[in-house]
Amino acid sequence: MKTIGVIGGMGPQATMDFEQRVHRVAQRTIPPRANSGYPPMLVLYHRRLPIVFEQDGTPRRPITPDPALLESVRAIGAAADFLVIVANLPHLIQPQIEQASGREVLSMIDVTLDTVRARGWKRVGVVGMGLPTVYMDRLAPMGIAAETLAPDQSGPLDGAILSLMEGRENDASRRLAHDAIATLRARRVDGIILGCTEIPLLLGVAADAPDLLNPAQLLAEAAVARANT
Repeated sequence: MKTIGVIGGMGPQATMDFEQRVHRVAQRTIPPRANSGYPPMLVLYHRRLPIVFEQDGTPRRPITPDPALLESVRAIGAAADFLVIVANLPHLIQPQIEQASGREVLSMIDVTLDTVRARGWKRVGVVGMGLPTVYMDRLAPMGIAAETLAPDQSGPLDGAILSLMEGRENDASRRLAHDAIATLRARRVDGIILGCTEIPLLLGVAADAPDLLNPAQLLAEAAVARANT
């Protein structure tokens, strides 16, 4: 099987969740052979922001990758057959990651939008950290209307996401995630993209609802399929 290079760690819990999903998908789709019935993985836990921010908290323009991230992906690229990125924001620098690593990135954004297209959704909710432009900028050219949260609701949700990253999530932070989904459902969208890898963790089993797309799950399925070809 091919080796998966996993670029993660920007959301530690989400990266661990992705690893578990890969193993569960493999158990369903690859004949078991003790510990060898799973795709080999190299997992990077990058403990910094993936892009450079200015002192005022805004991203540097043009969007600039963290040099330490590019150095790390060079090492992983030397041993992996392809890469996945277990966070949404770093897909803004996907070309630079591919160039530095010498490996193709199997894009979580692409597999999610392919699923939106396959389901025939025409009006999609997108919930993420801040403004989920990695999805919204791609939906418009597809002729798909996008709905997202207003700042007064997305700001508290951002805080809930950070609390989960820090291991401090509680009932209040989980409730913010559920409220966000309820807000978008009330706008009569066909379905909702969970455009931050921490949001499914805040939602718990509710993240498995048929009108919700979990990009991490879709990426795990795609990664196992590619590794097993």
